[in-house]
Amino acid sequence: MRFVTASRTFPRVLLWLLAAGLLAALGACAGVPDPAIRRHDALALAAPGGFTSLSPTRGGVPVFILAHAGPGEDIVVYIEGDGLAYRDRHTPSPDPTPVDPLALRLALLDPAPKRAYLGRPCQYATPLSATLCPERLWTTARFGPEALAALDAALDTVKAATGAQHLHLVGYSGGGAMAVLLAARRTDVASLVTVAGNLDTVAFAAWHQVTPMTASANPLDAAPAVARLPQAHVVGARDRICPPLLSAHFLDRLGHPRTATRIILPEAEHHRGLAAAWPAILLRIRQDIAPLPAPNGRPPQPTGTRRDASPVLPAAIKRNS
Repeated sequence: MRFVTASRTFPRVLLWLLAAGLLAALGACAGVPDPAIRRHDALALAAPGGFTSLSPTRGGVPVFILAHAGPGEDIVVYIEGDGLAYRDRHTPSPDPTPVDPLALRLALLDPAPKRAYLGRPCQYATPLSATLCPERLWTTARFGPEALAALDAALDTVKAATGAQHLHLVGYSGGGAMAVLLAARRTDVASLVTVAGNLDTVAFAAWHQVTPMTASANPLDAAPAVARLPQAHVVGARDRICPPLLSAHFLDRLGHPRTATRIILPEAEHHRGLAAAWPAILLRIRQDIAPLPAPNGRPPQPTGTRRDASPVLPAAIKRNS
């Protein structure tokens, strides 16, 4: 496979889809499954990988939690994207449960002994718990204080259930924004990875020519608080939903620390191509950016990986700072 050099800018393309509505548009063509079916399918997908469901230790906004218990004090936690948040540019979905939970599929590819998966608030909700779900939690306030507090509590649940002490957060799309915001407010996060992440909501709104999410926090503003962490930001060169310019803005705001790396996949889009490349990306991250300690070892420290270091990547992946 060949390398390509991904630019930080793209020709302006007027899109009629929000990032959260990508799967909605795809599903509209084939018929979107009922929310109960989507929940059942996620559980069926996770079960062979040894994941079991957890109940939040605190009430309130429902968060769907799956965990794979294993040895050690470190756990890798995957946070889902926006899911089926919108049916089209202007119409919110009545249920944000994803049609294809990419973050869950990435978690299943991860060989880490201790892993967890978090749906975003109100995804996979049962009919009873859905009564606690105002629409704003997957639309205008999806990165707001209430949604953030729900995921924060879910992380506490994961730690209590698995015995983990150190969190390695991996967020896909809007889950990348939440991973940054969570890492900025917690002291137990050891590393941070975003995949096709929405890392600048203001630039995202300008790119898509939509109204900014004024009820949500912008992860770009949290960049200085996470600059100390070993981190990698993975983006598809062909992603027109969360284009590489968003991660470029985030690295600029970080101040280009030696602990931060951006990995650009030449052929990947916002959804397509990410899972196929994930095992190789994990190998790169675990070897050179944010190693996981052996079970019962100490949490990883910043590795000092240079942003301009020679990549140790298969030919399918291009690293770009």
